[in-house]
Amino acid sequence: MLQNYRHILVAVDGSAQAQQAFAKAIRIAKLNQGHLLLLNVLDIWNKNYDFRPVPDNDDFTQKIFAQTKTYLQVLKQEAAQLGVTDCDIHIRFGNPKKIIAYEFKRNHQVDLIILAATGKNALTRTLTGSVTDYVTRNATTDVLTIRTDLDNRPIF
Repeated sequence: MLQNYRHILVAVDGSAQAQQAFAKAIRIAKLNQGHLLLLNVLDIWNKNYDFRPVPDNDDFTQKIFAQTKTYLQVLKQEAAQLGVTDCDIHIRFGNPKKIIAYEFKRNHQVDLIILAATGKNALTRTLTGSVTDYVTRNATTDVLTIRTDLDNRPIF
């Protein structure tokens, strides 16, 4: 008997790869009549490696939160248009690895985590490590890793 996924977490970060993970999550949620949880983790301390001092009146956090909320609301609307109406959006601050692998699952009954293979550039992956790799190795639930479309990869 195949697993019936009822609570499907898809972590998105605005990258093209995350959009592919979102598209697969929509299909899986529809097949399982599942609850889709859209999550974006704001790692504001590592998102930008610009080490200039931040002024006291900087509203960077508020701006990034508002942009992220708008982005997730657009995805939620897209999910509804595609037939997934049981969908919630979530924004968390902190380490994406720990939040996705442990903390978010603890607060929600997640039985499938869907992630893109990577949304980071090579330098960021080198400095912080791959979120997907960490979650795949440490999560106590099923993890589906979405890779870029093989038809669009160059042949070497």
